[in-house]
Amino acid sequence: MKFAVSLNSNDLISDAVKKSIELDRLGLDYVWVSDLPSQRYAPAVCAAIAKVTSKIRIGLGLISPFLHTSQQIASSLTTLIESYGSRFDLCIGPGDRDELYRVGVDLKNHKNILQSLLNSREEISTLLQKRGIESRIWLGAQGPKLLKLVSAFDGVLLNYSSIEMIEWSLNIMKEEVIDIPRSIGIFSPSYVYERINPKIQKMLHYTAATVALGTSKTVLKKFLLDEGLEPARIAHKSKSLDESILKLIPQNIIKKFSIFISQDELPNYIQELKRLGVEHVAFSYPQGYSLETIKELSEGLSKL
Repeated sequence: MKFAVSLNSNDLISDAVKKSIELDRLGLDYVWVSDLPSQRYAPAVCAAIAKVTSKIRIGLGLISPFLHTSQQIASSLTTLIESYGSRFDLCIGPGDRDELYRVGVDLKNHKNILQSLLNSREEISTLLQKRGIESRIWLGAQGPKLLKLVSAFDGVLLNYSSIEMIEWSLNIMKEEVIDIPRSIGIFSPSYVYERINPKIQKMLHYTAATVALGTSKTVLKKFLLDEGLEPARIAHKSKSLDESILKLIPQNIIKKFSIFISQDELPNYIQELKRLGVEHVAFSYPQGYSLETIKELSEGLSKL
């Protein structure tokens, strides 16, 4: 099993570099750098990280082909690999609707998102092959429609943490997909702790709430979460996520969309993931908030 940390999208590049050096030193397998259109251009951060690390693999993504063309994504990856070696992976997906809308991209205007993603994956792969570049291409997915595309990708990163939801996703793939990708991973808001820091816990709640509010109604209904989340969804239509909206979200929903676990409890959770066939775990914000939270994760993983 491979373990990763996804860096904070709003980190200064100098902070992202310091954290990546520490992740490399501690022996984690991956660092993922998401592209946040309004704040950070991920390929530039990946280059800064690659320059100062030697072993850790670097994931470019999630990056949206609805914001960057296939040519731009392939060119960025080519430049990174030619400059720093072949330790880069790529993850594409539609992207966060609200973040894209802030920079002028409205996914509602795209009639066939699924086919567009497949076309982008094929175009990127073809461009990389022509240049003699090899890179694993992952799909960032959550809802059942996206899961039907996984056979076209080298791996899938599921935006889930709940064992029940992960198992459901895998069953969808087994029933409706001819070729399941060789790599199954999860990408989740996380806080693995030694002692709970209320400040980090609150950050986790906000991040988990963001994921929950962006989850399709189909998934919410499947797990009987739609009614509990509806007041927050209505309030969120007219303003950004804040404390008043967060208070409307039941704690059981926050728990469904995050990894909030002590170092001692972590091994049992990882064993459950292994049982399902998950082989890549990306601990997302706020796990990468500081060098201290990264250290807490590393200590938890040492107990496996």
